[in-house]
Amino acid sequence: MSNDLTYWNDALAGKMPPIHADQPHAGYYRMRQHKDGPFLPVCIYVKDGALVALIGATKTYRPATEVWTYCADKPVTKEAAMRAFSNGNAWEGDAPEVPGIGDNSGDLSLAEQIREYATMALGWLRKHGIKDGTGKDTVANMRAKLLDLKKRADADRVTEKQPHLDASRAVDAKFKPLIEEADAAANELRDALTVYMREEDAKLRAEAAAKRKAEEERIAAENARMAAERAKLMDTDPALALSSPEPEPMTLPPVEPVRVQAGGQRGRKTGLREITKFRVTDYAAALAHCKDHPTIREAVEKVCFAQAKAGTSVPGVESYSEKVAA
Repeated sequence: MSNDLTYWNDALAGKMPPIHADQPHAGYYRMRQHKDGPFLPVCIYVKDGALVALIGATKTYRPATEVWTYCADKPVTKEAAMRAFSNGNAWEGDAPEVPGIGDNSGDLSLAEQIREYATMALGWLRKHGIKDGTGKDTVANMRAKLLDLKKRADADRVTEKQPHLDASRAVDAKFKPLIEEADAAANELRDALTVYMREEDAKLRAEAAAKRKAEEERIAAENARMAAERAKLMDTDPALALSSPEPEPMTLPPVEPVRVQAGGQRGRKTGLREITKFRVTDYAAALAHCKDHPTIREAVEKVCFAQAKAGTSVPGVESYSEKVAA
């Protein structure tokens, strides 16, 4: 094994020595990794005592014997190969080629192709940038390839997801009518209960109020009676009155809350529950209060932009144009 470049130099000169599958030779070549795929640069040289092939901008190593017959008849200059290694497999003088990682590969999944291709494309862009027409075309081609991979991934997503959507819709179709029927019936029963229990609550509250008023009057009368007896005693026998403890006035007991409940024999009890609700009484004032909230701004933009796109002139909204790569 040696880095003898005789074969490569002869091949570059057009002499095309005989090719033997088990006898690779050092030098610079190019090859297609897959049918109709882009040309990748190949550098064959001795590494750790064996001839190896360095392939493509990803710097992938393979035994030289595995790729020799694919590249032996395609020698390139060292300069051309080095440019392709550093330019994302783009060859000077050719139409700018899209890097070929995973392209048409039966060995790589679509996910692997996207990850590797995106890594290579962004790596190339960040390293070289767009400095001329070749770079512009290269980036455009890489973007087109990524959009194609994206389209394939989205199509696979739709295909893979469809059976689950169909199954989900079938389950919904089976249970949704039952759920809606039970919910509607339960709501109608709740509404009837609410009407009755509100009336019962009002009745019990009125009865409790009347009972408390009567108790207040009874206690007031009793306190008045005790006060009159005390005053009379003071008039007839002051010494006895002063030596006797003054009676404590009677007070009302704590108010017992009114509770209206239903059911409980076959499930939880139902009772009246007080909840707090809100209503807008001054829309303009309410809107002015929350006009700077992000949710309000997003909603306003969504409505206004939709109307503007439909051709309506919306106060406070203007249109503008900008150019983007498409």
